[in-house]
Amino acid sequence: MAGGGNPQNSVYQNASAGLNAAQAGTGAGMMYRPQQLGQTNLQPYMNPYTDSVVNNTVGQIDRMRQMGLNDVGAQATSAGAYGGARHGVAEAATNRAAMEQTGLAAGNLYSQGYNNAQGAAQFDINNQMQGQNMRLGAASQMGNLANLGFGFGQQINQNLSQQGTQQQATQQALIDAARSQFAGYTNSPAQSLQYPLAAIGAAPQGGQTSTTQQKPGLFNYLSMGLGLL
Repeated sequence: MAGGGNPQNSVYQNASAGLNAAQAGTGAGMMYRPQQLGQTNLQPYMNPYTDSVVNNTVGQIDRMRQMGLNDVGAQATSAGAYGGARHGVAEAATNRAAMEQTGLAAGNLYSQGYNNAQGAAQFDINNQMQGQNMRLGAASQMGNLANLGFGFGQQINQNLSQQGTQQQATQQALIDAARSQFAGYTNSPAQSLQYPLAAIGAAPQGGQTSTTQQKPGLFNYLSMGLGLL
C-alpha cells in the first residue's frame, strides 16, 4: 500500500511532526531569559492617581500650616509679642513641622505607589515564567506523544510482518496442495495400467515400480476367454 493511504506512513509522519514541534518548543524554552525586576520599566505600573493623592495631601497639610500660623499670630497678639522674636520662632517651628509632615506624607505615598508598581511588575514576570514552564511542559508532552506514535508505527510494522508471514504460509500451502494434486493427475495413468497388467500376470512385486513381464501362451488366452464366459 503506497502513499498517504498507508496508516503506518501517517503514524510516522504525525510522530515526526510532533517530535519536531517538541524540539522547537524545547529549544525556545532553553533560550528563554526571565525578565528582571531591576531592568523593568515601572512607569506603566504606577498608579496615575498618585500625584493627585499627593497633591491633595500636601494641600491639606498646607491648610493646617496656615491655621497653625493664625493660631501663633493670635497668641502672640494676645501676649503683646506680635512681630517679635518669639513670634518669629513660633512661626518658623510651625512651618518646619508642616514641611516635615509634607515630606513624610508625600514620601510614604510615593513609596507605596512604587511598591505597588513593583508588585504588579513581579506578578507579570511570574506569569511569564509560569507560561514558559507550561510551554516547556507542553513540548515535553508532545515529545512523549511522538514517542508513543513511533511505538504505534513499530507495532503496525510487526503486525504487517506477521500478516505477511501468515499470507505467505497460506499461499505456500495452496501451492503444495496444487503440486500434490498435479502429481496425482500425472501418476493416474500409471496406476490405471496396473489393473490390465495384473490381469495378464504383470502385477508389480514388493511394492516396487518395476514389473515382471510374463509372455502369455495359448493356454493363458483360452483361460481368460473361459473366465469371461
